[in-house]
Amino acid sequence: MIRTLLKYLAVLVIFCVIAGLSAFFTLSFIIKSGDAVVVPELEGKNAIAALEMLTDLGLNTKVKDLEYSDDIPRNHIMHQNPSAGEEIKKNRDVSVVISKGARTVTLPDLKGQQADRAEIILEDNGLDTGNISRTHSRRVAKDAVIAQSPAAGKTIRRATPVHLLVSSGPRPESFKMPDLKGDFLDEAMLAIEKHRMRLEDIKYLHDPAKPENAVLGQAPPAGYRVEEGKKVRLMVNRKPGARQRDAEENRVLFSYRVAPGFLKQHIRLEMNCFGTQLTIYDGLMKPDTLLWAVIPQHVRGAVFLYRNDELVKSEIYH
Repeated sequence: MIRTLLKYLAVLVIFCVIAGLSAFFTLSFIIKSGDAVVVPELEGKNAIAALEMLTDLGLNTKVKDLEYSDDIPRNHIMHQNPSAGEEIKKNRDVSVVISKGARTVTLPDLKGQQADRAEIILEDNGLDTGNISRTHSRRVAKDAVIAQSPAAGKTIRRATPVHLLVSSGPRPESFKMPDLKGDFLDEAMLAIEKHRMRLEDIKYLHDPAKPENAVLGQAPPAGYRVEEGKKVRLMVNRKPGARQRDAEENRVLFSYRVAPGFLKQHIRLEMNCFGTQLTIYDGLMKPDTLLWAVIPQHVRGAVFLYRNDELVKSEIYH
C-alpha cells in the first residue's frame, strides 16, 4: 500500500515538474516573441515614410550614408540592414542608405522667380547658389531673376554653383544736387526729403559770421549728379556745446523715417507732458517717407511713436 502511494506521488511530482517547465518555456517564448518585430520593406520608399514606419514599430533609424543613384529617386531608401522580413528586437537600429538622386540634373528655368525662391529651387535640386549680381531693369520686377548661368535646360552635376543676375528695379531718377549752403537746418532737411534723399550725418562747425543753424557745407556738393536714396552729409553752424535745436524758435526736432516697402503704414505720434497725453500725428504714411515733429525745448515729457499700433520709437525730453 505504501509503495503504491509513493509510486503515485512520484508520478505526480514528475508531472508537476514537466508542467512547470512547459509553462516556463511557453511564457518565455511568448515574452520573447512580444519583444521581436518583423523588419518592413523600406527600399524604394520615401525616407520620411520609412522613418515613420520604423518609429511605429519601436525601431531606430540610422542613416549610414547618402549616395547618388540613377534608379532611386532623391530622398528615397536605396539599401537597408537588416533586410526586410527579418525578426529583430524592439529599440534596435535599422541602417539605411538614402539616395541623393541622379548625379546629374537638368537645370530649371529661374527667370522671373524671386531671388529667395530661386535659391530654394536650387537647393531642392541639389545645386549651390553661386554669385548673385544686381542691375537695374525696367522690364523685370525688383528682386526677380533676370538671367542665370549655366542656362536653363542644361544637364549639370549636382552641387554645381548657379550664378544669378537679379533686378534692382528701375534705375532711380537722377538730378543735380541742390545747393543747401545758406539754408537753415530745417529747410535743408525738407529739401533732402523732397528729393527723396537720406540725411546720413550732421557735423557741427562754428562761424561767428554766419547765422546759427545755417548750412556751411554739404556732401555731395551742389550740382553733382545724384540719384534718389543718395546719402547726404551736412556741415551746420553751431556754437560749441550747443544743443541741437531750431535756433530761431528754440525747439528740438524729432524725426522718424517709415521703412521702405509697398504698403502704407499707420503712424501715430503721441506726447506725454504736464500729466496730459497729446496726439501729435495720427494717419497713414507712404513707405520711405520722413515724419518731422517740433518739440519745445523746455518741455519735460516723453514722445512715443507707434507703427500699426506697435511702439517702435520713444524719446524723453528734460
